[in-house]
Amino acid sequence: MRPVVLILLHEPSDTPAYMEVYLNKRGIDYVTYEFWKEEMANLVPASVKNCIRCVKVDDETCRFMPVSEFSEEGEYCCIRGVASFGGSMSVNDDLPHYAPILSLMRSCIETRTPVIGHCLGGQLLSVCLGGSVGPSEHVEVGWVDQEVVNTGACGIKDWFGGRKVINVFEIHTESFSIPRGARRIVRGKYCVNQAYQVGDQYALGLQFHPEVDAEKVRSLTAPNFPSLYTREEIMAMTDEESARLSPAAMCRDDIEGCLRDGRIEQNRPIADSIYDTWCSGFMV
Repeated sequence: MRPVVLILLHEPSDTPAYMEVYLNKRGIDYVTYEFWKEEMANLVPASVKNCIRCVKVDDETCRFMPVSEFSEEGEYCCIRGVASFGGSMSVNDDLPHYAPILSLMRSCIETRTPVIGHCLGGQLLSVCLGGSVGPSEHVEVGWVDQEVVNTGACGIKDWFGGRKVINVFEIHTESFSIPRGARRIVRGKYCVNQAYQVGDQYALGLQFHPEVDAEKVRSLTAPNFPSLYTREEIMAMTDEESARLSPAAMCRDDIEGCLRDGRIEQNRPIADSIYDTWCSGFMV
């Protein structure tokens, strides 16, 4: 039976981006669940112990799409890992696909199957383990330096290649608590809980986005995102308005400047280190 990684996508703008490139480069088969399509909630397995039925998308990539278990198309696959991505919705929203995702993530921990959550995905992983999600101390938008901590603690993986500080892309208004059985491994100045590892497992919750490419950054920083302004708009603000600005939010001009200056390429080794470590949990 073909082993696959499940890729959980919550809205079209929050793509797997570089992680998809990474999986294709390594020849790792993956199945994408696109939850803006109503039928997807019914196709999510309740447990990683369940096999799923999938159809190959094309011959150029390692991508598969899920189909009904009663379909005559495709083949049965077994689950070797789960990766969940972000979205503009809240974990506290009542959405039909949350219940099966939480069940699936819980089964990852019970079976020691590698699981990784990016932003909303990290929040869902926290909630499935009894954690909570609420408003961040500060809205974070753009690239922020974050401190890697607890590197010498028993069972903690070397997710960041020995780095003490990582520069990562953030875009969130809410953040997770560190759930029971997990340990904080990245600490932020403006939002303290940036990443955690569950026990000694290949189970990682991230508040940030190591996977972004330039296209995804521009998609996520759409004009309607709160607390994100141009330099001209900031200059036109009253003192009262500017006092409400988040100290952790870059302006649009500076985000574009970072893209032009190669920030994505500069930070790519951080993503590689994270995904190398995570995949080592199921690659033999």
